[in-house]
Amino acid sequence: MDAHSLNAQKLTAEIPPPTSARVLILGGGIAGLTAADTLARLGHDVTVIEESETCGGVHRSREIGPYTFDAGSIFYEDNARLFGLAPGLRELSPPVRRIQRRISPEATLLHYPFEPRDLMKWKKLLLLRGLADMGWSRMRGARDGTLETACRTRLGRSIFEGTGLRSYMERFNHVPPAEVDESFFFHRMKFVEQATRTDAILRSALRALRRKPFRKGPPVPLRVRPASGFQTLFEPIQANLEARAVKFVMSQKVTGISGTPGNFTVTTNGGIYLADTVISAIPLPTIYELLFGEDSGLLALDMLTLFVSGVDIPKEAGNVLFNFHAEGRWKRATLYSRIYPERETGGREYFSAEVTLPPGKAADPEEAFADLCRHMTELGLIRDAKLEGHELVRNAYPFYPPGTVGKLEKALARVSECGIISVGRQGRFEYLPTSSGVIRRVGEELERADISSSALEAPAA
Repeated sequence: MDAHSLNAQKLTAEIPPPTSARVLILGGGIAGLTAADTLARLGHDVTVIEESETCGGVHRSREIGPYTFDAGSIFYEDNARLFGLAPGLRELSPPVRRIQRRISPEATLLHYPFEPRDLMKWKKLLLLRGLADMGWSRMRGARDGTLETACRTRLGRSIFEGTGLRSYMERFNHVPPAEVDESFFFHRMKFVEQATRTDAILRSALRALRRKPFRKGPPVPLRVRPASGFQTLFEPIQANLEARAVKFVMSQKVTGISGTPGNFTVTTNGGIYLADTVISAIPLPTIYELLFGEDSGLLALDMLTLFVSGVDIPKEAGNVLFNFHAEGRWKRATLYSRIYPERETGGREYFSAEVTLPPGKAADPEEAFADLCRHMTELGLIRDAKLEGHELVRNAYPFYPPGTVGKLEKALARVSECGIISVGRQGRFEYLPTSSGVIRRVGEELERADISSSALEAPAA
C-alpha cells in the first residue's frame, strides 16, 4: 500500500461514527447505491439525493432511432458485485465475448491489451534497440514522479513510444506525460504496469520460447448491460432499495452543507434535509467548494461521448477499439452492433467513441466528430459515418498533474474534518475502472468510518 492510501485510510478512520440512523447519501451512482444498500441492511434511515432524473451516475443510455448508445463502460464480470444489488440483474445481462483491439502507430489492428509477442513482429534491429533501451532504463531507475519517467524507466523510450502508449496517454490527458503524475501509470494503466514487471516479462518470454499462448486458460467470462440500456439494471436496484425503506430525492442539486456529525443540514434547489451522517459520492471538488466556498485545486477531465453509425467497419476491429495511433482525438470506441447483433439497423453499424476534454474546455461534438470521421476514414475503418448524437459527462476522470497527491490529501483531510464520509471514484477522486472495484472501495471506506461495524453485508463477488 502506498503512502497516499495509508494517509487516506488514516483520515477516514478519524471520522466519528454516526450518533443515530439518519443518513443522507449525495449521489445515486454505483457508489451511492452501494452505500445505500449497505446502510439499509444495517438498519439506518437512508435518503439518496441525486441531481439527475435517474440513478446510475456516469452510466447513461440513450435511445436514438433503432440504436441504443451509452456513456460509461457496459461490461461486467460474470460475478460482478453490482449483480448483488437486486435480484435477477445477472440474468438480465447477456453473456458476451469482448474482443478488444488497438490501432498501432503503423495503423494496423493489434490485440489489446499489449502482448509481448507484438514486439516479436518488430524488425530485429528495432527490437534489439528497444530491449537494450528498456534494460538500460531499468538499471538507471531515474524516476522524478512524472508519468513520463515512470513509463520510460519501466519500458524504455523506444517501446514507450513505438507501441503508441505515449500517444494514448497524451491523448487521454491532453498534456505530455511529463506533465502528469506517475500515479496514472500505476492505477489507470495498471494492466501495463503489471504486465511489464520483471517477473511477468520473464514468464511471458518463457512461454514464448515454449511456443505457448500468452494467456493461460480461457478468457474471463463477461456480461454486458441489457440491450434496452442501463436503466434496465438501475431501475430494479432503486426499486429494491425503496422496498427496504430507502428514500430517493431525484432531480435536485445540492447547493449547501452545514453542521457537524449528528446535526447536518443539506440544502438543495428543491428543499432542506437534516441528517446525522452525510456520505458524499459526488465529485470531491464539488463537495469541497460547497463546504469551504473555495476551489480545491483538483482538476478533472470531462468526457464527450459521440454516438456514431456507419458502414464497412473491418471485422478485425473487434467490438472494442482503442486508439494508439498518433492521430485522432478519440480514445476508445465500443461497437454495439457487434455486441447486440439482434438489433435491426438497416445494415449500419453503430458505436460510441469517447473523447476526453481538458479542464475548462467546452464540448464541441461537431468538431470532435469531424476529427473522428477524418481519422477513421483515412485509416479505412469506416465509410458513410453519421453523428447520431452525443453525451457529455462532467468530471469523468481525475486529472493528476504533478503535485496532485498533496492537494488530494489536503482536500480529503478538510472534508473528513467536517465529518463528511467520501466514497467512490468521484467522492475520493480515484481511478476505479470497474463497478466491482467501486463497490469494494465503498465497503472499505464505510468499515473504516465505523458505520458498518457488523461486517459488511454488501454483495459478495
